[in-house]
Amino acid sequence: MSGKLFRSSLLVVAIATAASGCMSVQLYDGPKRGRDEVARISGDPAFNAGSPIAVVLRQVDGQDIGVTQTSVEVLEGKHTLLVDCRIAETQRTSRHELEVEVYSGRQYRLRAETGPALRECTAVTLEARS
Repeated sequence: MSGKLFRSSLLVVAIATAASGCMSVQLYDGPKRGRDEVARISGDPAFNAGSPIAVVLRQVDGQDIGVTQTSVEVLEGKHTLLVDCRIAETQRTSRHELEVEVYSGRQYRLRAETGPALRECTAVTLEARS
């Protein structure tokens, strides 16, 4: 396989992986509910070439999240999140457990708090998006 063909194939795989992570996973029983009845929690893709930092959602309430998934829909209330924070420059990953309370109809985004010069992830927070 030529180098150009290999790079093209790799690009197609990367795009397909990124696109598959755009779907949200339903983490409640029963039929799908409307946006105003659930809270959506989003993180970064597990595979994010070129990004200096990634905050990846690993578990919600003890339920594993697939590596291609970037967001989940949950019912309003308290939830426990397990999150990995990766710093590209240092190739360090730290794991964080968050106890959060979310509300129906809201969207939330995981955010990293970093130390000096983006060399470590000191904390992860969940921010409501408007």
